[in-house]
Amino acid sequence: MFLGNSSRELILGVLFEEWPLSAKEIYSRVSKKANKEVSYQAIHKLLLSLLDEGIIVKGEGKYFVSLDWITNTKELLSKIEVNLKASKVVVPIEQKFVFNSVHDVDKFLVASCKALNPTKKDDLALQWIHFWIPLFISRETYKEMKELVVNSNFYSITPNKSPIDLWCAKFWKDIGVKERIGVKNGYDLSFLVYKDVIVMVFYPIEIRKAIDDVYNSTDDPKKLDINNFFTTVFEKKTRIPVLVSKNKEVADELMKHIKGFFN
Repeated sequence: MFLGNSSRELILGVLFEEWPLSAKEIYSRVSKKANKEVSYQAIHKLLLSLLDEGIIVKGEGKYFVSLDWITNTKELLSKIEVNLKASKVVVPIEQKFVFNSVHDVDKFLVASCKALNPTKKDDLALQWIHFWIPLFISRETYKEMKELVVNSNFYSITPNKSPIDLWCAKFWKDIGVKERIGVKNGYDLSFLVYKDVIVMVFYPIEIRKAIDDVYNSTDDPKKLDINNFFTTVFEKKTRIPVLVSKNKEVADELMKHIKGFFN
């Protein structure tokens, strides 16, 4: 997430949310987000500058963020974090990743939660575009997810309430996990919160649409072709940015936001 408001930061923020985009598409999205008027010429000039710096790349007339730049940034942030810990200075830390499929993101989430090692005394909360862990519970990734969920004080919400979300919610409710579907709120994000750690996932529009289309395709989850859904959507090659932050104040607010739906 890019919190600054310069045109350069807005371009990167736009490309993290959706890609690839043409110069005109980037200009249109930046214009809507900027708090001052920007020209197409200025945006085009910034795109050329970002290309020269290796921060973005261009293919078939469209732009996206360079994976090499993200990797190098992540390595630099890791070194900075090590140095800060050594000096006992506490500041927010961010690391950015890009994954090639929804399943790859889910494997990363499992690995991250294992590293955090939550217990029954620890609050672990997430807001996601849909519930889906129970659909794939026969697969190892999702078995591990379930174990992590039941072994923490877990809260889960989603703004959607399709029959499939309802079926998944019942699965969680039956084993004593706190869940809410159809939650309407101001955050259009998929994120996980644990103590001072926030993991945000930015699914591209085409992936979100593909998932929505499947969830809206049937009133009976038992008729869903689970294997085909997993192969065509969850293993579909794409680019999914993930931002991992350590920021206690933000984490506390997000945790309060999610837990508020259970009061």
